Amino acid sequence: MTLSSAVLACILGAQGPIGIFTAHTNVGRATGTASYDPQQQMYTIAGSGQNMWDTRDDFHFVWKRINGNFILSTRARFIGAGVEPHRKIGWTIRPSLDPRSAHVTAAFHGNGLMSLQFRRQTGGITEENKSADSLPDADAVIQLERRGGEYILSVARFGDSLVTQRLTGVSLPDTVYVGLFVCSHNDTVTERAMFSHVRITKTQHD
Repeated sequence: MTLSSAVLACILGAQGPIGIFTAHTNVGRATGTASYDPQQQMYTIAGSGQNMWDTRDDFHFVWKRINGNFILSTRARFIGAGVEPHRKIGWTIRPSLDPRSAHVTAAFHGNGLMSLQFRRQTGGITEENKSADSLPDADAVIQLERRGGEYILSVARFGDSLVTQRLTGVSLPDTVYVGLFVCSHNDTVTERAMFSHVRITKTQHD
């Protein structure tokens, strides 16, 4: 398999390790940074990027490779008022660091929208299933689980009951990149977010 020059540059430009993650890097036409405070167990991630939508994505990504079934969980909040209502943070699951990659993403937007965004194949159009829960200005709990061929998003304002939605029909390989991301939805702006209680838990599936 031959890697594209853009993807190879992305891999070679990765920095890490950081906390429980292998590395962090810019995906697509984005810039960003990441740091980890081991005493507070807190990740601070900054990222630019025009969007994560349509046929390609731009974001800063803190990642590790994992296979099988797993649960990704974190508490997350934006830092500052922000510029764009659709700036995005959360979890993403992808087979590669190609900005056109297929993916399943738990996207928490600056206006409180929470949604499952997904691309079924490389270069395909992004689709979206919106959560029934809206979390404006929230300290949000975001959990994304892969269970066999199903993806399960559970979200809530911290202290509230989780609201769950399920996604089937998206086929990603067994081994994937998983991690936290920040996208500013504006390539002239850098947004920042804080992530705490970050957990990646391998699970079994019968």
